[in-house]
Amino acid sequence: MILLIIIKGVLTGLLLSSYLGPTFFTVMETLMRRGGKAAILLNSGVWLSDISCIIVAYFGAAELMEPIRDNIIFKLVAGGAFLFFGLTYFLRKPDETVKPLGGAGVLILLVKGFLINTLNPGVLVFWFGAMIVAVTGLDLHGMQILYYFASTILTLITFDLLKIMFSHRLRNVITEKVMTRLFRITGVILMALGIFVIIRAFWH
Repeated sequence: MILLIIIKGVLTGLLLSSYLGPTFFTVMETLMRRGGKAAILLNSGVWLSDISCIIVAYFGAAELMEPIRDNIIFKLVAGGAFLFFGLTYFLRKPDETVKPLGGAGVLILLVKGFLINTLNPGVLVFWFGAMIVAVTGLDLHGMQILYYFASTILTLITFDLLKIMFSHRLRNVITEKVMTRLFRITGVILMALGIFVIIRAFWH
């Protein structure tokens, strides 16, 4: 029974790993510009965000989801943050000075990854949905829920690290032109997500 639960969690993690959302392009851009350690730190913030969302989904249920989902202020702040991040990436130049890692730099990368993931309304909605499916659809309870989501997160982390390791090998062949395009793609995706979130805020 436990093995079957773990397998289902791994499959969920594989599904998430195949999704190329805003965080993926942000991590890849960080990898190409600042290296593997920086990319892992940024991704660590994303993983912490996912774990936090799972905890909120487990303890919060509908009582917390409803006010967040329908709160216009939250959506406007999230949309504005994505627009800011997107514009920053869109205007960035490959040869700009990069601050070395350490101290505040480490914390900034962690917070940045955490915010980019957390401020995406779809992330929290996904984990709430996954929690509902786990409890009602898969009929999981107690430690079974822990096994399911632990295997999901561990699978996600494993494949994210593999992506970083594989992409890191291509770093030396990435030209300035390619980096500029990567900046533009990342910026456009983040700004598009920000505009979408703001439109959704007023749509309802």
